[in-house]
Order: sequence, then structure tokens, then C-alpha cells
Amino acid sequence: MSTEIIDKQFQSLALTWYQKKIIVAVDYGTTFTGASYVNSESGSISDIVLIKSWPGTRRDVDHALKTPSHIAYPEDNQKLGKRRWGFQVETGHKCYSWTKLLLDQNIPLTKYDDPMLEKASKLGIMQLPEGKDAVDVVADFLMGVYEHIMHTLEKGLTKEILDISAIEFWFTMPAIWSDKAQASTREAAQRAGFGQSSSRPGDKIFMITEPEAAAIAALTRSKTDIVSAPVKARDGVLVCDCGGGTVKDITTYLITGTDPILSFEELCTGTGGKCGSTALDRNFYLLMSKRFGDAFDELSMKKKGPGSDFMGHFERLKKDFGADTIETTYEMALNMRSSDFDPKYYDDDEGVVLISDQDLRDIFDPVINQILDLITTQIEDANKELQRDAINRIILVGGFGDSEYLLQAVRRTFGGDRNISITVPSNPQATIAQGAALRGLQGIRSTVKICRRHYGFSWGTDFRPGIDNEKDAYWDEFNQRKMVSGRMKWLIRKGQKYHENDSQKVTIYRKHYPGDSLKKHVELYCCNPTEAPDRVEHPSVQVVGRIETDFTHVGLSKFASKFINRKCVYLLQYSLEVTFGAQEGILQFEAVSSGHVIGKSSISFSKATYY
Repeated sequence: MSTEIIDKQFQSLALTWYQKKIIVAVDYGTTFTGASYVNSESGSISDIVLIKSWPGTRRDVDHALKTPSHIAYPEDNQKLGKRRWGFQVETGHKCYSWTKLLLDQNIPLTKYDDPMLEKASKLGIMQLPEGKDAVDVVADFLMGVYEHIMHTLEKGLTKEILDISAIEFWFTMPAIWSDKAQASTREAAQRAGFGQSSSRPGDKIFMITEPEAAAIAALTRSKTDIVSAPVKARDGVLVCDCGGGTVKDITTYLITGTDPILSFEELCTGTGGKCGSTALDRNFYLLMSKRFGDAFDELSMKKKGPGSDFMGHFERLKKDFGADTIETTYEMALNMRSSDFDPKYYDDDEGVVLISDQDLRDIFDPVINQILDLITTQIEDANKELQRDAINRIILVGGFGDSEYLLQAVRRTFGGDRNISITVPSNPQATIAQGAALRGLQGIRSTVKICRRHYGFSWGTDFRPGIDNEKDAYWDEFNQRKMVSGRMKWLIRKGQKYHENDSQKVTIYRKHYPGDSLKKHVELYCCNPTEAPDRVEHPSVQVVGRIETDFTHVGLSKFASKFINRKCVYLLQYSLEVTFGAQEGILQFEAVSSGHVIGKSSISFSKATYY
């Protein structure tokens, strides 16, 4: 066959592929990260390919559904010539782990957050290298993930086809994530190479919440479930995403249809807390610290940190605990310098820590009880919303969802007489990555979402005698009225239903004096309690960030003006449209003045305070 014929065949194949796209899902987790991909011409969940060939010699099997979310730098490890990530990080390397939790430290703690989180950080678990912040470290880790994904795609498709194929990257995120954490996740992904670039202008990044991705995959499979009853319209389903760093979210959904494709909507405001699988690790660390004191505390992270042989052993114990009813004492190798340990807890001759089943129950039970409380709250809220027993199915997903001890506890509490089936999908660790890919492939999504917090602005309104405080009063020289500052105008309220890409508009007025900057800003606020306060200084009101709008290219003559103290003062009026639930996964803003779009306004998020 001539070269010319081969070239024409390739060009024909390339043209066909150019009209397609590749959908890649990335489930970046606190402890492990997974990915999947699918061709847009594919039709079902069975066509989604899970990446299992993660690089590194630490992989103890040929195929692993996820790679550890660890990264090691040569600056901290003399023998490393370059960064190592995932399974490439060897025992003995100083590495950085659980960095994902550092992206969301400015969100107020909930009553379900692990109370040991801050204490654990002081043990050296959640640390950052000198000169880098959390976004830097996450971006460095994701760069390795991006390169491996592209290498995997190139092997399967050829470089030529990959180069002309647009890629949709669907990143998963906890639904309880703050807006800053969502934006930080997206920023880290972009820095790592994901999304649009000069070399790949057709690539895009989209975001989906982890419980929604889990629901899409688990419910799609349950349509044809031959073990338990298939899901049907009017079913109420609770998805408990039991991840590594958090029980990231517990969300309830109402099934609205199954044919031709699955459709569902959120039932009530989801809840969650940082009380996931790593909470077990923190409880374990604190138990070791209590029993062995400085002998344990002063061990290097190479010996006791995430990725060490010691914690690898504990990881296996976590997964298997609860499967055996026989009381057992477990031996975990760890050399510590001391000779006065209680022999009940340490075998000095063998150099092993002794852990009993009761120790494991003490480690597990506080976390399990928090999860059960979260589930109970969601079931009660769902029942209240529908005025009936709403939930008939609980689905456990995520790495911790595979825990036999957790499954037994959930079945004891919610199974039996309550007529609720409790299921764990096959490969629960992969469910979220499958669901995110399915979202891009089939467009399945929650048609109605529930706002998880109040959003609004603070500004001046007419003074109300007998209601407003005089200390907040001021005289508006432009309108010649007595006003009061600090009143909240809530755009969208917690628990309010909205659809994807729904937007809310608000009219904003800003005075412009001679010499002022034409870049105007307004703060966006949020609030978590069910009842939103009337005033900005309430302790529950938090600054999300500062929205800036540029009037540089807008003629001031369009606006009302007045001479005040011999100076021409303009009253700038514009409409700010805030889009919630955008596929891009971040709040979006558009400013309109005098019927013309000024441009996409930008937001500068408030700074996080590290533990």
C-alpha cells in the first residue's frame, strides 16, 4: 500500500476523530486519586475505562484503581533527582500528604468536623514545603497525574489522534467545599496542564460534586440491578460519600425518571463534615502519642507518616476490620527507642506495636457515630421535605465506603424494620470517577439542586426609625436621605432550589468622585445557618470574596451626576448577574450597565488561615 493511500486513510480517520471528544474524569482525593476516560461516541457506563496502570514501584499489584495522593520533592530528599508522586514515593522519602484538606481551611467548622483535625496537623501530617502554598503542592501533584493521563491516552489512541481530539476534563470536588476551595482546585488543575492551553486550545475543565458523580454511577447501575430491586421513579436515595479526608457529603436525591435515561433531583440541603477515613488515622496517631509519648512523636514522618510501612499496615487493618468476629491482637512493626513501654502495648523484643480489637473499636466508633448522625439528619430532612418516609435506599461510596465495620453499623441502624436497603457498589473507590465521566458522556445530572448556603451583598438602605441603630446611620448627599449601612441583601438562600447555570441579578450603585479609580468592587458574603441574619456584622456572615468591575471603557456621561461640594459626583449604576451551579464549578459574574455588557467581573477570594 502506498504512502499516499495510508496518508489519506489517516486523514479520513483524523477527520472522524476531530468531530469527537474525549471525556476524562479526575477524582483527586485526600488520600488517593483516580481517573477514567471514555470516547464521546460511546454509549454506556461499561465503556468507561478506569486507569489502573499508575506508575511507581510501591504499587503492590499490577493494577490499582487509584494512586496515593503523595508528593516528594528533591529539595527534601537528597537522592531524588526530580519530584516523585503517587506510587513513586518510596518508604523513607519525606513526602506531603492530605494536602487537599488545606485547600478548604477558611470554611467555618461544622459540628460534624473531626475535632482532632487541628491537633493532627501539629503532629506534622498536614504540612507544606517551604515557599509553597496548598495550591502549589496540589498543582505539582496533579502535573504528574496529567502527564500520566496524557501518556495513557496517547498509547491507546496514537499521538496524532490525541493531538486533534478535544478533551473535557471533569474534576470532582466535595459538595461542602467553600467557593474559594472550588476555585483553588480549578486553579491547581489549570497550573498542572489540564484545560485550555496554547498547544491544546479545545480542552476544557468542568467540575462536578463528588456525591452527584457517585449518584450518577451508582443509580445508573441500579437501573438494571439483579441483586436488589432496580431504582424507580419516586424512590428516595441517600448517597453517603465516605472518602478519605472527609465524609465529604451526604446528599439525598429523588428519582424522577429512569427511561430513556436516569433523571433525579436533590431533595434537601446536603450535609457533611471532615470525619472520613483519615479521621481514623488521626485517632490512631493520637492513641500512639498517648501510649508512647515522645518515643512516637519524635519519629520521622518517613517512619510513621502516610505512605510509610507502618501506616500501610494500618490501612489494611482499617479495610478488614469488622469482617471477623473473633477477638484479635494485631502486630505492627515499629522500632522505637525505649525500654519502659507497657508490654500490653509494645513487644520490645520483636519491635512491634500491639493493637487490640477494642483499640480499633475506640478508633472507629467516634467516626462511625458522626457518620450515623449525618445520615439520620439527612433522612429526617428528606422526610420533612416530602411529608413521607422518603428514603428507601442508602448507597455507600468512596474508599471508606468499603469498610465492613461501617457497613455493619449502617445496616444495624437503618436496615431491618425501616425498609431501607443499604448497598455498596462494586469498586466503591471507582464510583466517583465513573460517574464524573458519565456526566460528560450522557449529560446525566441532578436537574434540581439545593443551595448549601446563603449568598448576598451588604449595602445602605433607607433608615428605619425605631428599628435601625443610629450608629449605623449616615446622610446620603447624593439622594439627600438618611440611610443605614450594613444591611444584608440575600440573593439566594440556603435550601433554595435552583437549576444548573441559574443566575440572580442585583442592581448596584457606586458613587464616583473625581480622582477615584474606575475599578469598583463589592464584597460577596455567605452564611451557613438556616436563618440568615439581617446585618453584615453577624458572626455567621463570612466574606466569600471581592468582585471587581472595570468602568474604564464606559462613558461617565451615561450616569446621573450632581455637584457636591463643588465636585461633580457620578452615581454609577450597573446590574451584576451571579451564576450559581455553573459547569465550570465556580461562581461566575457578569456586569451590565446601560444595556451593555461591561465584561465578566472577577472575584478575589478571601484568604485562608492555615491550621
